[in-house]
This record gives sequence, C-alpha cells and structure tokens, in this order.
Amino acid sequence: MPDDPLLPSAPPQFERRRTDASELERLKREIVLRDDVMSVAAHELRNPLHALSLHLALARATAQGGNAVEAAERIRRAELTLKRYSERVTVLMELLASPAATYPLARRRIDVPALVTNLVDSLAEEARTRGIAVDVAFDEQTFGPMRAVDPVVLEQVIDNLLLNAFKHSRASLITIRLVASGPAWSVQVEDNGGGIALADQQTIFEKFAVAAHSSRGAGTGLGLWIVTRLVRAMDAEITLQSAPGTGSVFTVRIPEADDMSTNR
Repeated sequence: MPDDPLLPSAPPQFERRRTDASELERLKREIVLRDDVMSVAAHELRNPLHALSLHLALARATAQGGNAVEAAERIRRAELTLKRYSERVTVLMELLASPAATYPLARRRIDVPALVTNLVDSLAEEARTRGIAVDVAFDEQTFGPMRAVDPVVLEQVIDNLLLNAFKHSRASLITIRLVASGPAWSVQVEDNGGGIALADQQTIFEKFAVAAHSSRGAGTGLGLWIVTRLVRAMDAEITLQSAPGTGSVFTVRIPEADDMSTNR
C-alpha cells in the first residue's frame, strides 16, 4: 500500500535506528546461542573423555596381564561410551537450536530398568574410583519395564544427575529409584551426601551455577542446566528435596505418553 501523501513520513534516521536495534538484538541472540553451543560442547566432551580414559587404561592393564578376553570387553565398553556420547552431543546441538517446548522427541517403547542398569554399569569404574556405590531400585510388579520415552534424552538426564552427584555431593551411596505414580512415572536420584542449602537450591539449575556445597568448589555449572532443558523438552518436571547434612533427592516426573513420534 503506497504511503499516504497527507501523512508525514518517519524521518530516515528513525527508521535506521529501529533497523539497527533489531539487528543488534538478532546478533545478541546469535552470540548467546554460540556461547551455549561452545559451553555445552566443552561440558559434554569432558565427561566421555574421562570415561574413555578409564576404560582404555584398564584395557591396557588387562592386555599386559595376558587377559585378552577381558581386554576386549574393556575396549567394547569404550566403544559403547563413545557411541553414546556422540548421540548425546547431537541431541544437545539440536536442542539448543530450537526452543525446548518444540523440540521433537523420538519416543519409542523401551525397557527403562534395563536402560538405567546399563547406564550405571557404564559408569561403574568412575563410581569405584570415587568410592561411591550406586544402586538401582524399582518394583517390577508396579513399575513394569516398557515406557514410551526418548531413550537418548532420558539417559542424558539420568547421566547428568549421576555425574552431578559424583562430583559435588560428597556421597558414598547413590540410589536411582523408578516409581510408577498414576498418569506419570518418576526417576529419583538420591544421594547420602552433604545436602544443599536452600539458597543454593534456588539457583542450582541456572547456567554456570555451582553450589557452595560442592566438594569440588568449581566446575562448568552446566550439568543441571542441561537437565532442565531436556526435562522441559519431555514435558516433564524436576524437583529437589535437600537440606544440609541430609543428602539430596532429585525427582524427574515424566507423564505417560502414547506418542511414538520419531521425527528427530
């Protein structure tokens, strides 16, 4: 529609300022996304490299001891770790490129207890080196194995919660519970560590946050932030129960889903 000659036109400098402000906002968003991608990539590379180094060191030691069968098993575990983390990095890059609310899950019916057991087994060496025991608890009759869920996303959530407890809780025991509760089901990661102060609980899920209770005192502060993004993508919710000296319980409540979409 042509401009109305009876109406005054906006001064050229005003239009330029408006365009410049819009472009500046766009550039700011791109910088934030780039920083998120770099931070997440660094976080996700650190974990598998540490796990791979443990597997390969044990494989070398067993091979030097003449146990070729065990050495081959160690190498197989290293290969599985590498495959799992390459899938995880792909998921995170896709998640960062889209709002969590619209992230396309690839749900399928899986044996959730088996997924959790395999994940714990893959982290057994790291838990052992830290002096931590990890248990998996669920009622086979009430929970049942098959749930519709994106397995890579679920594994990533539990893995990050476990690694957070490994690094920061000062725990000697971590228990993963699977609980069926009406139209939803839950994964709980409980530790018997030092607990988290209420003030820290308000910020612990924020990007780059490392709580004062942490036994390390430093870290990327991305693990729980990644968890919140993934939980939101599942249309789930995460809660925390903790107090100094009582340990912590992270609960992820996941709605039952019949949607078997595989558009990722």
